[in-house]
Amino acid sequence: MPDFRILVTASPFGKTGRKPMDLLESTGWELVFNPYNRRLRPGEVSGMIHDVDAIIAGTEVYNHDMLNLAKRLKLISRVGIGLDSIDLEYCRLNQIQVAYTPDAPSQGVAELTVSHIISLARHVHVSDTLVREGTWIRMMGKLVSELKVGVIGVGRIGRIVIDLLRPFQPDILAHDINPDIEKSNLVGVNWCDIETLLSKSDIITLHIPMNESNRYYIGQREIAMMKTGAMLINTSRGAVLNERALVDGLSRKHLAGAAIDVFEHEPYEGMLTKMDNVILTAHMGASARRSRYLMELGAAEQCVRVLNGEKPVHDAIADQFGAGLLRHPS
Repeated sequence: MPDFRILVTASPFGKTGRKPMDLLESTGWELVFNPYNRRLRPGEVSGMIHDVDAIIAGTEVYNHDMLNLAKRLKLISRVGIGLDSIDLEYCRLNQIQVAYTPDAPSQGVAELTVSHIISLARHVHVSDTLVREGTWIRMMGKLVSELKVGVIGVGRIGRIVIDLLRPFQPDILAHDINPDIEKSNLVGVNWCDIETLLSKSDIITLHIPMNESNRYYIGQREIAMMKTGAMLINTSRGAVLNERALVDGLSRKHLAGAAIDVFEHEPYEGMLTKMDNVILTAHMGASARRSRYLMELGAAEQCVRVLNGEKPVHDAIADQFGAGLLRHPS
C-alpha cells in the first residue's frame, strides 16, 4: 500500500467521536494536524501543503496560487458543504479530486435557522440585552403562525427548515432557481417568484450556495423590495448578502431585524456588531455534536476511499462541472 501523507486542517477534529480519527490512523499513513486550533490563514495554508497527498479541509482558502504549491496533492476532502473557498476549476484541470459532505451539516444548519426565526419573532435578543442593562420591558412579539416565512433555496437545508416549521403553521413562501424543485409538490408551500417572496414575507431565510452568480444575491435592490418591518436570516454563505445594503436597511428601520451566522470576512468585526437589532453567531450552523461528527466521518471515509483508488461518494468536481448541482441552492 502506498505511504500517503495526510494534512488535517479542519479544526477542531476528532472531538465529537473517535471513529474519524481511528479510521485515518488505521491506514498507517502519516497524519499532520493543524497546530493552531483555528481556521488557517492563507499564509499558514501555503506553508503546510507542499508535500501532502490529501487534505481533510476546513473552510480555509485554497486558491490557484496555493494549490500550485501542492505538487503531490491528489485530494481535498472538505469537512462540510461549502466549496466557495476552493478553486474547483484549478482542481479539475490538475486532476485534484474534491470531495465534500453535503448531507451531514443540513439538520444542524436548519435547526439554527428555526431558532433564529423564533428569536427574531419574539425579540429574544433585544430583551436579553435590556434585562442585563436593568430595563424590564415585556416586548410584544408574534407567533410563528402569524408570519409569512420566505425560504430562498429549497435544497437539502431549505427542505428541512420547511419541515421543522410545519408544526408552527406559518405561511411558507418558497423560491428556487431549479424548476424541478418547484415541481416537487412540497406540502404547504406556496411557490412564487423572487419579487413576490421579497415583498410579501415577514421573515426571509437564505439557503443558497456561494458562487459568482449568487454573489450579493440580496443587495440594495432586493432589500428595498422587502416590506417595512421584515427580517432577514442568513445561514448559507456570507457573500450572498451585501452587508452594506443590510446595514443601510437596518439603520433606516426599513428592516426590523436580522440574524446572521455567516460573513464574507471571518472572524467578523464589522458594522453589524454595533447594531442591537441583529443576532450574530460565529458560523456555527453545523456546530452541533452529531452534525460535526458526521461531517468529519464523511470526510475521513472519502479520503481513504479516494486514496485507495475509488471515486468519492460526493464528488464536487462532477457536481460543479457535470450535473451542475452546485449552481442551485443547497
